[in-house]
Amino acid sequence: MTLTTTEAKRRMRQEYWQRLAGLDRKEVVQKSALITAKALALPQLATAQTVGAYASIGNEVATENLIAALLSAGKNLVLPVVEGDGVMEFRAVTDLSRLTPGVFGILEPREGEPCLPEKIDLLFIPGLAFDHRGGRLGRGKGYYDRYLARAGALRPDLVKVGLAFSAQLAAAVPRDDRDLLMDLLVTEDEVITCHKEQEW
Repeated sequence: MTLTTTEAKRRMRQEYWQRLAGLDRKEVVQKSALITAKALALPQLATAQTVGAYASIGNEVATENLIAALLSAGKNLVLPVVEGDGVMEFRAVTDLSRLTPGVFGILEPREGEPCLPEKIDLLFIPGLAFDHRGGRLGRGKGYYDRYLARAGALRPDLVKVGLAFSAQLAAAVPRDDRDLLMDLLVTEDEVITCHKEQEW
C-alpha cells in the first residue's frame, strides 16, 4: 500500500518524537554544545548581519548558548513570534532576559521590533527529522513552511540551516511542493551541505 505524503509524515513524526524523547538531558546538553560550536564556525554566518534562530524547548537542540553568542558577536538577532493561527514572524532580540513564553510555551521577543523576511541573511531552523537533501519534517503546524515560502520568495539567497542531532537524520523525509529544502544541516558529528539539485 502506498502512503500519502500526509500519512507518511504522520508516521515519521511519531518515530522521531520517540527518538528525541529517548535522549537523556546530559546527552542533549553535550551534543548541543558540539552543534553550537559548529554552527558558530560556519563561514556563511561570518558574513551574515541579521540572523534568525529559535528558543529551544524539550529535547530539541539547545540554543541558549547559540543565541547568546550571536548577540555577543554583534549580530542582529531575530527570533520567531507566533502572531495567530498559523502565522509566525520574526522580531529583534536585544536582551535575552526579556523573552517571554508564547502560545506554545516557547520564549519569544514579543516587544521586539518586527523584522521583514527579506532582511534575514541566515536562519537556524528546528525540526523533528532531516535528510541529506535538505528535506525537513516539522511538528506538523506548518509555521516554518509558510514562513519559509514567503521568505524564500522575497530573499532567494536566504541561507537555511537545520540544527539536529545525528539521531534525527533520515534516509528520506516525505515532502510536497510546499516544503522548502535546507541549505545546510549541522549535527554533533558534521556539517552537511545539502544536495538539493538531485530532484525526486
